[in-house]
Amino acid sequence: MVNSNAYRNQGMNNGIMRSRSNTGNFYFLEFLLIVFFFAYYLLPAVSSVVPFMVALFTAIAYLAYLFIREPNWRVQIVVFLIITFGMSLMFFFLTQTSTISSSASNYALKRIASKMNQFFMMFFPACLFVRIYTKASYKQKKMLYWLAMIMFAVVVFNTFIELMTNESAARKWTEFDEQSQNNIGTYSFVYVVPMLVTALTSLLYTQKGNKKLLIVGIIAFLFVFLLSAQYTLAILISVIGIALQISANIKNGAGKILLWLLLVSSLFLLPTCFEFLSNVIKSEHISVRFKELAAFFGGGDASGYNLNGRLELYWKSIQAFFKSPIIGNRKLSFDGHATLLTVPADIGILGLVGLWLLILKSKKHISTFMGERKKQFSPVIVCLIIMGLTNPIHGAPAAMFGALLFAPMIVKIGDNNG
Repeated sequence: MVNSNAYRNQGMNNGIMRSRSNTGNFYFLEFLLIVFFFAYYLLPAVSSVVPFMVALFTAIAYLAYLFIREPNWRVQIVVFLIITFGMSLMFFFLTQTSTISSSASNYALKRIASKMNQFFMMFFPACLFVRIYTKASYKQKKMLYWLAMIMFAVVVFNTFIELMTNESAARKWTEFDEQSQNNIGTYSFVYVVPMLVTALTSLLYTQKGNKKLLIVGIIAFLFVFLLSAQYTLAILISVIGIALQISANIKNGAGKILLWLLLVSSLFLLPTCFEFLSNVIKSEHISVRFKELAAFFGGGDASGYNLNGRLELYWKSIQAFFKSPIIGNRKLSFDGHATLLTVPADIGILGLVGLWLLILKSKKHISTFMGERKKQFSPVIVCLIIMGLTNPIHGAPAAMFGALLFAPMIVKIGDNNG
């Protein structure tokens, strides 16, 4: 995260937003370090063997290096560290936890480091994106882009193969560690997909011929992958991302209004669509989810087991926040299952402000380097917010990498203007 005005001017002078000319080169060791972070976020086999403390302190040390090397970054780096460390301290002083025993050695350090790891690593990909776009040459950007693509493809392939014989593989929470060693994606990885679907849709407006057909094929395959992985919300977020991307690419105001009128009108068809999907999809798990959605959109019936449970947890989180909006709640008897709702419920208004500041600042700094493509990046952030309102994104570092680094790279580099 950088001083946006300073780097916007520098970017325009150096042509980093509009040309392929080099903006510099990473030193070899720094390039390797960034590749390590890519692997840590995207490859379950890497994140499962690298202790989170090692990854966290490596990332903090890297920011310290940037603090020394880049004077224009210093204020933003300090703000980033203050917000993430401050939220970690608030969790330590204002809440209780059952995940770390109070009798454990270095209890305070472990609790603070655990929360710091969650919040810091959530938004660290935005720092990496800005560093790449202020330092890397065009060739290095393309190399990182394709490395990310290859890593992502490896995990998708491994997961898809596993799903053929074990249809619940991506949802087995108790077996995450074992599956991670084989680079099989679970919750965190699966939610990278909606971010990529949204980003890839933007390329349909810049590519032609066979490339456009290839992108359509990839998007279609990713929907098949999500159906196989049995993540209903990920499918819905992907559909929303496509709709937002289409809207972002329509320049005519009347056309945009017509699109949204059609989308609103299509809401009346949702019950029929969900009912149809529930009948044709073989997976019993996801079929039940679509039946619940058909009942909900058809007559407001939220009595389905999963849907009712989720809505109840969301509502409890909102109630808990308003019950104690200043200092939050020391202990809650439930897990709200949605980061943007549970953090305010846990630590109050400062947690809410801190989280939104991190999201909005990340968007602002990334958008600075998107040039004419920044409108195509906004739908990705909207999808991230929807995910945060419905899922625990603090436990999905891969999804955050997808939203704040991988997706903007696709939007920017994928149209050959990176």
